[in-house]
Parts: sequence; C-alpha cells; structure tokens
Amino acid sequence: MICSRLFSPTVLAIGCLFCALGCHPQTVLVPRPEGIAPTAADFVDAQQRRLLAVPSLALRGHAELQWIDTTGRHFDDGDFDLILRPPTELSLRVSKLGEKFLWVGGGGGQSWIVLPRENPSRAILRDWPSLTPDAVAQKGLALEGIGGLGELMNPSRLIEALGLESANASEITNVSWSEVRAAWAFTLSNRRLYARGESLLPIGCDWIDASAQVIATCTLDGFEWMRGDRPTGFPASSLQTLVATRLHFSVWSGGRHEQDGAADGELSLSAEVPTFGTGKIKNQLFNWDDVKASLRPEVIEGPAQ
Repeated sequence: MICSRLFSPTVLAIGCLFCALGCHPQTVLVPRPEGIAPTAADFVDAQQRRLLAVPSLALRGHAELQWIDTTGRHFDDGDFDLILRPPTELSLRVSKLGEKFLWVGGGGGQSWIVLPRENPSRAILRDWPSLTPDAVAQKGLALEGIGGLGELMNPSRLIEALGLESANASEITNVSWSEVRAAWAFTLSNRRLYARGESLLPIGCDWIDASAQVIATCTLDGFEWMRGDRPTGFPASSLQTLVATRLHFSVWSGGRHEQDGAADGELSLSAEVPTFGTGKIKNQLFNWDDVKASLRPEVIEGPAQ
C-alpha cells in the first residue's frame, strides 16, 4: 500500500515537476545545415552591403549594467541613446533621471569613456582607430569599479558586434558552424563573428585572447527593420536592413575567461525600433572637444589635448 501511494501517477508527476524546476536548462544544439558553407569572401561581401545600407543608425531604450569589484556585485540602469555613423563614429550615452553617468564615444581619430558621476569625474581617451585590435586588447580601457566593462566599451568593438565594419577576407582564418549559436562562425586573429544562415546577418561576437579563450561576448537579438529616411547624400539602397534591438555584452577581466563562470561585467541594451536617426545625429556627438565642453570631466587620462 505504501509503495503504491509513493509511486502513484500523481506523485510521479509532481516528482518530475520538481526535477524539472531544479535542473538547469539544457543548451539546444542546432546541427549544421545541409548545403555548401559560405566562404570568407561571402561574409565580407555581406558585411560591405550592410555597411552601404546603414550609413547611420539611432537606437534609444533601456540600459542595464552589472559588475563585480572588490566591494561586491553591483547593478545600475538608465536610459540610453546609441547613435553611430559606421565605421568610425559612435556615441553611446547612458543617463538616469536626465543625468548622464556614462558616455562612450569615438570620432576624429579618438575614442573616449566619460564617467561624470565619479568623484572626481573623469574621462579616459585613446587614439582610435589608429590602434590595432591587438593593441587595443592589450592596452584596454582600465576602468576601476565596473568589472572590466571598460575593456569592452571601445567604439570599435561595439561597431564590430553590430556587424557594421569593413572586413578583409584574408584576415578570416576559419569558417565553421556553431551548434551553440546556430550560426556560421568566422574566426579572425582576436575575435569570432557569428552570422545567421544564408543571409549572414550578424547575431553575435566573441573576443578571444592569444590562447583562443573567450574573454568577452556579445549576443544580438530582437531584430527589427530600420525605419525612416536615409541621410541626405547617401544613395537609396534596395537592401532593407534588419538591426538588433537587444544587445547583451559580457566581459571576464583580470585574466578570467568564459569557462570561469559568471562574467565580471555585463551591459544590456534593449531598444525601440531602429531608425536612420535623421535630425538626431549631430557632428558634436563625435567630437571630443564638444563632449569635453558638455560634461567637463575633472580628470582626463590619455593622449594630451
């Protein structure tokens, strides 16, 4: 009688439910599709057509930051504006209740990260894009207090992640299928770019170190068609472009890697419908002197002005 009660269908169902709740979700592996794999030249061609189709981009929405430092785990959030003219001009501004607390930008051969809420407020400058990717990876943007996110928040890396950069087929060392990402993986010396199926739409990026271990990742999701009129001076394009509205960045700092577990820093952007940003894009957004005059950082680290 006891055994029959213990193993009744109801009890078994409840037991299975508790087991399901207690188990970690399994990674779904997607097998390689049939057919011929794309070549490096195919990917470069798709990237170039995408660049021509997106002469500018504006995203606005909600940003969340999480990081670990010597005092523990932290969280902050706010509203963001991401405006860019690829491949060398970008502005990412994050604010809370109207007060800016982070500005990542690049243009005119420089990139910057401004932290207005620090005491004293400060800015970190780097020459860009004159630095090679390897030099950027080694030098980084060492921002104490936000768990290595400074090394990730370089304009060139944000543009890489969105698939809005020029690529060279000779730099791609391997083309393979990623069952985890369900996408084609194009490997370069210091990063791996993922693109979807036949369209080769970018869906993510891994940045890797000299030992081929992942030190930072980006995942793209929530794709929407771009809206609005193309900027004046750019020819009309027959290619209607999809752009991600959800971006998630993770970084493992201090020599740690993806295999070590939870990231030291994470940045999530959740945007509204992407537009060409006509009327919103000002040259001042990509000029360091104008940014400096607007935010007036008390400490400036980097190349002399």
